[in-house]
Amino acid sequence: MIQIGEFKLALKNGDIYEIERFFKKYSCDDNEIPDSIVDITNEDLLYEKIFNSITKLDCVLAYNAFFRKFSEWLPLNNAFLIHGVLLEVENSGILFSAASGTGKTTHMLLWQKLLGEKLSLINGDKPIVRFFDDEPETPYAYGTPWKGKENFGFNGKTKLRHICFIERSETNYVEKVQKKDVIDRIFNQVYMPKDPVAVMNTMQLIDRLLNCCNLWVIHCNMEPEAAEIAYNAIINGK
Repeated sequence: MIQIGEFKLALKNGDIYEIERFFKKYSCDDNEIPDSIVDITNEDLLYEKIFNSITKLDCVLAYNAFFRKFSEWLPLNNAFLIHGVLLEVENSGILFSAASGTGKTTHMLLWQKLLGEKLSLINGDKPIVRFFDDEPETPYAYGTPWKGKENFGFNGKTKLRHICFIERSETNYVEKVQKKDVIDRIFNQVYMPKDPVAVMNTMQLIDRLLNCCNLWVIHCNMEPEAAEIAYNAIINGK
């Protein structure tokens, strides 16, 4: 049994395909009742082979199949997967989002150098955003096993307060923006399922998220000053 985003998941055939080793830091008590049973089949592996030309190893294909099935299941349970860097500063969850190659990780490292132990890096690539019925206006964000090539992060949790979209610029400045300004940006970073109901749920969850969080565009040149200016604007309101 593993736990990701506070969801308890039983892996059916996980031992056969040897993918349980990928989830060692996410294991939980096998005696608990799972929220879902993720069944990895030979048909799933064949499906993954169509989209994966790099490896034919069954364990990797099964790992990819788990990721796909879990990501499809999440929106049916008030949660979704998003591409971004998740960190926590002064009890505030912050998500850095941008297209691949823009510099999310580089900007995060500048914050880390500036703040040291004041910053907690929860996930470097694909965190989960989740809502609970008893806290409808509080999005929680979680670390996942999918932490990017740098393997940054851990099995942590934070209340998500700020979503920051990174843009390269010659000068460093920060804009506070409205939901209408970032809808296209965030849709490009969210895992969009195939099931029509799950798609509708995902769109509703994104709307809730944008209504609950402070939204920013960070224009930065990746110099150390970029982190200080962004931090002061977002956390200190300067």
